[in-house]
Amino acid sequence: MAHVTASLNRSYQTDLTTLGSVRKQSATSTTSSTGTASSATSAATSGASTSGASSSGEDDFQALFSSQTSSETTSTTPAAPAAATPEAAPTPEAVFGASPWVSDPTGTNPDGSTFSYNSLYFATPQAATQVAQMLGGTVVSSNEFTSAGSPFVQNQPNLMVQMPNGSTVNAGLIASFYTHGYPQSYINTLISNVISGSNS
Repeated sequence: MAHVTASLNRSYQTDLTTLGSVRKQSATSTTSSTGTASSATSAATSGASTSGASSSGEDDFQALFSSQTSSETTSTTPAAPAAATPEAAPTPEAVFGASPWVSDPTGTNPDGSTFSYNSLYFATPQAATQVAQMLGGTVVSSNEFTSAGSPFVQNQPNLMVQMPNGSTVNAGLIASFYTHGYPQSYINTLISNVISGSNS
């Protein structure tokens, strides 16, 4: 009987020892699992935090890159070319002085009455000298509208420019080309036509 009792006691103790060991292992496993889960949670939290920081850094970089790209685009955009300034039209006063023509040239009729000539054909001495310098000629006086022995009298002479080839041009007429607002290039054409005797 004593032998049976001892055997039962050893069996019970073995079961208790085994149960304790199982419980201990279970607790250790639970602790380990909890620790692992906690570590995973911590890592996930840390990863989320790191990911957030990385995302914020990427946003900052993208903003900086966009700003630099915008700045570079702005700085490399070529400026629009300035509009071409049209050729300014010279005026007779700017070229020949304040009074390029005689103010009131007149003629006398056979009955002694007077009449007026077109002043554009009567250049002042100053204007005639300027035209002569432009054309490379010399100033000469001539009554272009009357002839010797005519009953009509021309009270002021026409100042003409005699060219090296002997032809003459009216200095007042040359100066009148500057009254229309033409550019100098077109005025040169008109002068050339007068010198050559062309009407075109």
